[in-house]
Amino acid sequence: MSAVATDRLGPVGKPPIVVEQRRFPRLVANGSDLGAQKLRGGYYTPSAIAEVLSEWAIVNPDGLVLEPSCGDGVFVEAAARRLSSVGHITAVELFASEAAKTAARSNGKATVITGDFFTWHLAHGAPSSFDAVVGNPPFIRYQSFPEEHREAAFSVMRSEGLRPSRLTNAWLPYVVAGTRSLKPGGRLALVLPAELLQVGYAGQLREYLARNYESLTIATFRSLIFSGIQQETVLLAGVRGQGTTARVHWVELENETELSAGQLEPRDGVVVDLNHAREKWTRYYLDARELELVRRIERSGALTNLGELADIDVGIVTGQNDFFVLSEADATLRGLKKSCLPLVSRSAQIPGVVLRRADWAKLTANGYRTLLLQLGPVDRDKLSAKALTYVRAGEELGYHEGFKCRIRQPRWWNVPSVWIPDGFLLRQIHDGPRVVANAAKVTCTDTIHRVRTHKGVDIRSVAYASVNSLTFAFAELYGRSYGGGVLELEPREAESLPYPKPSRVTAESLREVDSLIRRRETVAALSLVDSQLLTQSGFAADEIATLRGVWQKLFRRRLGRKER
Repeated sequence: MSAVATDRLGPVGKPPIVVEQRRFPRLVANGSDLGAQKLRGGYYTPSAIAEVLSEWAIVNPDGLVLEPSCGDGVFVEAAARRLSSVGHITAVELFASEAAKTAARSNGKATVITGDFFTWHLAHGAPSSFDAVVGNPPFIRYQSFPEEHREAAFSVMRSEGLRPSRLTNAWLPYVVAGTRSLKPGGRLALVLPAELLQVGYAGQLREYLARNYESLTIATFRSLIFSGIQQETVLLAGVRGQGTTARVHWVELENETELSAGQLEPRDGVVVDLNHAREKWTRYYLDARELELVRRIERSGALTNLGELADIDVGIVTGQNDFFVLSEADATLRGLKKSCLPLVSRSAQIPGVVLRRADWAKLTANGYRTLLLQLGPVDRDKLSAKALTYVRAGEELGYHEGFKCRIRQPRWWNVPSVWIPDGFLLRQIHDGPRVVANAAKVTCTDTIHRVRTHKGVDIRSVAYASVNSLTFAFAELYGRSYGGGVLELEPREAESLPYPKPSRVTAESLREVDSLIRRRETVAALSLVDSQLLTQSGFAADEIATLRGVWQKLFRRRLGRKER
């Protein structure tokens, strides 16, 4: 293919298609070539979505369009159908084989550049030069992002006042570079991971979007649009603004067949609160009345939060549960029972708001692995004969070479930070963030958080108070969910949860709530605690009902995510 004259804005005149060959190292995403995985080991965009996003974004058929990571060309093909003979697409793709596919699908309306997008963007991608940006940026974690390309990407972010970190995923700088490339009033239409709305490392980007767009539409799907992976995706459609604060509008659909360009058009959405723009945007799924109550509660000083009652810490990180977590029969057979501590290792093993010794004993009797091997800071020559035999067996299987075990050498069998907590908090949550009183006096692995109450705070009262509509609702807003419908709370997120001030709980009340939770009668348990603690905290009946509705709406939405 012939070369073409270019300036900083891209093609001059109406050029022939060109694939500009450059030498770049290959990118790897989660151990696989990026060319085969566009989204956390996922797949290229369904053509129906590329068609709708291109239709919405390209309102000027004579305009210039940018596709920053074009892959096999599904967006370029869709965009080409929207353009006149004057309009043109600039597309960038790392791999020559994929770039050639794009060129073949572009109907002569694209310049396809083979190479790293960010290197090209810094050299040739003049700011405010494109009418539309469309595409599906790749999902590449920091450690899989080659340094040369990562530094160029992070340079783009820094130029816009953002501070990337070792948590920053490659899709973030694609959004920033796409925004820089748009003219005022230009349109951005991208397929992105739902992490945009939830994760802490995307907080700066959320604020950046709020300050650089006049409107943002977020389309979500109840079905996972990339079948075969548990990565929830969203569509982000934004109209570039200057000196404005974005309004956010939500669209929720069953699948991409329900999507139309009209649904992405700007509407009277909720104005982003710039003081809280970095916070999770799950809240903008709420209606105006619900959001006003949430904001009023956050401004209020009348409530406490979980972190003022207790410290939340991760559970025990063994580095190799297959080696360190044993059943009673296995520990007895190997002569190691005296070196074991009782533990629970799965959320399902904690059914109520109190874990009793009888619960743990039942798990043990049923053959569950409920013992933690803790050989301690003992040198190899001081281990018992049976412990040494077990250690050698583990080494034959390579357990000592895992990262967490390797950094403990030479005593890789010594598990750190082993202590018995006052209670537990489920890390992976089905319905709500229950705190569980640890009456069994056992510990836990890192699939469960450990709770250590502050001086003078009764863990039973904290456990009872955890089952309330206020805390359940805010857990949905502060936590994060994935395609499988599980809600996750990290310790800092858990400590920030608004919490009614717990009062002394009677054994009878605690037993009643515990029984309801074990029978999975969650709403009945919420009603019981709400009627006491939220009412005492000054909430009116309609406010409690609104909080309950927020929890149920977000809970059902989270559980509604399903494979096709």
